[in-house]
Amino acid sequence: MATRTSSRHAAQKAKEAITTSAEASTRTPSGSKRKAPEKKDSEPKKEQKVDQPPEPQPEVKQKSTPAATTDSIPDVKAKEEEKKVTFAPTPESNHVPSDRPKSDSTVEAGVHTSQKREDIVPSNILEKGIIYFFYRPRVNVDEPHSVNDVARSFFVLRPTPLGAEFDQSQGSVDKDARCRLLMLPKKKLPTSPKERDMGFVEKTGQTMKDLQEKFIASSTYQTSTRGERTIKEARPYAEGVYALTSTKRATHLAYVLTIPSEPAEIQENFGLHKRGSWIVQSKNPKFPGPAFAQLPKEPEYPPSVREKFGDLRWVPLEPEFIEYPNAQFLMIGEAQDTLGKAATAEGAKKAHEEEPGEELEKLERENEERVEALQGDHAVYEDLGLHAKKYASVPTTWNT
Repeated sequence: MATRTSSRHAAQKAKEAITTSAEASTRTPSGSKRKAPEKKDSEPKKEQKVDQPPEPQPEVKQKSTPAATTDSIPDVKAKEEEKKVTFAPTPESNHVPSDRPKSDSTVEAGVHTSQKREDIVPSNILEKGIIYFFYRPRVNVDEPHSVNDVARSFFVLRPTPLGAEFDQSQGSVDKDARCRLLMLPKKKLPTSPKERDMGFVEKTGQTMKDLQEKFIASSTYQTSTRGERTIKEARPYAEGVYALTSTKRATHLAYVLTIPSEPAEIQENFGLHKRGSWIVQSKNPKFPGPAFAQLPKEPEYPPSVREKFGDLRWVPLEPEFIEYPNAQFLMIGEAQDTLGKAATAEGAKKAHEEEPGEELEKLERENEERVEALQGDHAVYEDLGLHAKKYASVPTTWNT
């Protein structure tokens, strides 16, 4: 029995061994099948390895990102610096109104200007500027001893912008600025309402250099009886500031002298005081003038200007009326040592504006500062482009 049992047991063992070997054989393919997924799993790993180069890309991006931020920092700084640069002039530009004479951007027609100043200039000031007074000695008279030795006198109006203001940094006025040359055949300026003198515009649109070379300078000419004759150089005897102001019925030419600081014999002989004014009128070219004051040619006014005269023989002078050569004007004496009616606006002044007299006095003080910076009386010669070394000062007395 034991033998049977053992043989059966052995047979059973053999059967189990066969079954086990069969299961082992069946597991092997499954194992091989598992290896396939392992290969598939390894392929994603390879794909991950293939994708690994992009993986550094985020790292590169991460590295580049701080680089971009570091690069952006200077950009921000640069922008901030640009902002600083753009804002840097702002304080200066804000500072300009109070210190405009130092800025080239506020230079107009050769002088410093200020919008603030222009805003307070009275609206009845038609024009303001610098005025120069000259006389020319008679032919072949080297040293005039009185007005009798003077051939004629004239004055030059050098207009400035209404916002013009002078200071010590101004220096001489621009020699290229346009000026008017006005002649007075009677030589002496009127000093009372009873005195009325006619004058005419000799030249317009002239620079100081043109006037100096073509009119102020001396010249010679030949005569058949006396040979060569010399026309002496015109000589300045005063400089100041002026304003053309309008009232209801008249225009006034007011002035305040800067050079000389105190008028003396020569200035008084020509009818000038420290300050004064005249009533000025323009003649309508439509009507003939007096026989003693007729000119060979009338001014070439355009129709728009002629219309302003209408049928009146004389009208209050306007700046554009004296912008044409041969234009005639009348000067009537008004005030001496004061500005007279020219100093007030007669109700036409706005609340924020100054009186005309205040503006003229202010301009005179500023011109005095400018003159002092140019060594006093030499300023008039510097302005006119003359050689200041030739003249000790503006004369106040005649040579006797």
